[in-house]
Amino acid sequence: MPPFAQVLPRFLLVAPVALAACVEGMPADPSAPRISQRGTCFAYVAAEAGGQYALVTGKGDGTREPPALKTNPMGAAAVDAAFARELKAMQVMPECLAIYAKSRAEAAPYVAPEPATKS
Repeated sequence: MPPFAQVLPRFLLVAPVALAACVEGMPADPSAPRISQRGTCFAYVAAEAGGQYALVTGKGDGTREPPALKTNPMGAAAVDAAFARELKAMQVMPECLAIYAKSRAEAAPYVAPEPATKS
C-alpha cells in the first residue's frame, strides 16, 4: 500500500477540526464593518442592570477598542428612539466610511459583575 493511502484517512479526520480552529471567532462576513476599522461609525445597544439599556456610539480609529460615548441607562422605548436617531445621522455623515449597528434586539443579556474578593 502506498504511503499516501495510509495518511489520507487520518488527514480527512483532522482537516475539518483544523479548519474550524482557524475560523473560530471570525465574523460570518469578513467584509462586514468592524468597530476597530478606521472610519467605521458604530452604534450598539448594551443591556444594563434592572432591564435598562444604554446606547454606545463612536467612530473607529484603527485601535482594538476605539473611544466611545455611552448614554445613561434608559428604558426600551427611549433606547430604541435614540438608536434610530443615531443610525439616521450616521447614514448621512460623510466621515462614516462604514456603519456598524446593533439594535436592542441584538443586545447581549446583562451579566452582573462578580463581587471583588480580597486576597
